[in-house]
Amino acid sequence: MQHLILRPGPQLVMRAFRPEPDDTGRRLNEVNVTGRAHELLFELITVHAETTLADIFRLMETSPLLQKFYRRDFAEELCAEARKGAAEPPARERAAHEGIEFLELYQQWGLDTSTNEYSGMQRLHLHGIGHELAEDLPEERRKKGERIEWSVSLTPLRELLALPVRVKAEVRITEEDATAKAYMSEIRRARCNGVTLGQVIHGLLWELSFHGGPQEQREVSDDLKRRVAEVDAGTVELVSADDVFEPLYKPACDSLFEALGGRSTREIAAAIRDIDDDQNAAAWLERVFEGAVVVKPQFRSRSGREFRKAFRAAGR
Repeated sequence: MQHLILRPGPQLVMRAFRPEPDDTGRRLNEVNVTGRAHELLFELITVHAETTLADIFRLMETSPLLQKFYRRDFAEELCAEARKGAAEPPARERAAHEGIEFLELYQQWGLDTSTNEYSGMQRLHLHGIGHELAEDLPEERRKKGERIEWSVSLTPLRELLALPVRVKAEVRITEEDATAKAYMSEIRRARCNGVTLGQVIHGLLWELSFHGGPQEQREVSDDLKRRVAEVDAGTVELVSADDVFEPLYKPACDSLFEALGGRSTREIAAAIRDIDDDQNAAAWLERVFEGAVVVKPQFRSRSGREFRKAFRAAGR
């Protein structure tokens, strides 16, 4: 089975078989296909550990049709920015992050355990991986020897160009059923080594252009900084979260409860999320709220998962 390897340079080569992880160096029986990358988007690929983000943008210059294929992801604008070359991040940011060692494309699939259906298996996600910590970092819930995963959203592209790009084979699988207690939490792990060249390029461009091209990203970043400055200066009016969420939960609470015992609808909704999937919801709520919250008779036999499903349906 043919397999691609992307090396620094860039150099994209085709081999007859998938290489071992430590066998990505040059071999006699391989074909250089760097200029034909646009023809090979659906071929499986291994990315050499020293291949940088700049190499991947140079690949898009060597095979320029790639920029047309990924036009929706601002490929041409990002390539123009990459041509300006790498730039060092500000010293203050390097100190705050303790530096990003490499960029990592990772896989996160959703699994709805009520239907056994998987989702989100095609797109790769991108984040930065920090250096191994020299000491515990309680505020980040990390211990010595561990690494911090950093978002790179709104980070100027040129500050990322010199970083290696790695593809993680381990897959995070999260609960996709919104009525499960574990919703959006990791429930298991798997491995998937089969990613294509097209997935690698799309995963990078998707994250790097999430807020638009370089100019749009600068505008979004400046606007966020302005808003933060207004909050710090006390010149903006803040709205209580209760004022926002209370009306959203009221229809569901009216439908499922006889009495709320003076509790806010937001407090009730938060408690409902904590009920175990197979636990009787009415009994759990009665115990937690010491009898002040009363569920309507027709919903008293429902489990936590079933109760959350009814709560969501009533709130629509």
